[in-house]
Amino acid sequence: MSTPTSAGRTPTLVAILLGLLLLGLMAAFAIGLPKAQGDEAGHAEELTLTLPDTLPGGYVASDDPDAFADGQLADQADQIAEQEQANREYGNTALPEALGTAAETRTYVANGTEAVFVQAFQSEGGAFAPNSVPDPANSGGQAGTEMKSVGDGACILTYGQAQAEGQAPPVAFSQCQVSLGEVTVQIGSSAVAAEDLVGVADDLLKTFEQD
Repeated sequence: MSTPTSAGRTPTLVAILLGLLLLGLMAAFAIGLPKAQGDEAGHAEELTLTLPDTLPGGYVASDDPDAFADGQLADQADQIAEQEQANREYGNTALPEALGTAAETRTYVANGTEAVFVQAFQSEGGAFAPNSVPDPANSGGQAGTEMKSVGDGACILTYGQAQAEGQAPPVAFSQCQVSLGEVTVQIGSSAVAAEDLVGVADDLLKTFEQD
């Protein structure tokens, strides 16, 4: 049995990184949060927002090699985690600078490849929508994008292609926003149902409330 070479592993590494990047861009396309309300001087007291190393459901932060340790990318775990850590550090600088308030971003992985993208903002939320909200009547009863209320959150559901004629198309990507007090969590995934994403966001918000 031959041993895989580093050259053979490179396409796999590139694929996972590009996949995470693509999903991250999809998850970020609708971010439009209002800045937190400030005091009389126009400045809000900045909160400390720290996203945890793991999420309920077995999701481990992608900047931790353990996220890939038991999967097909185990040999590349350290390299992938290093790149994800760099992405996290950049995002945690870029978001607060752009928004003018506390914000943090982190990606999580389950089963080696199933990514969940999370952002936490010091904001009451509310400004959240896809680029357009098409009328299903103009697309045979099922629009490619739908916005709906799910539990405590608002979710944008992006649909893929139906597997067979007459079947409902599957949800290709879910992105949800949930707010509690001064903090809003935005969470997205192609592998996790919107209802579960809202549940994770609820748990995170309760943690921030205790801090």
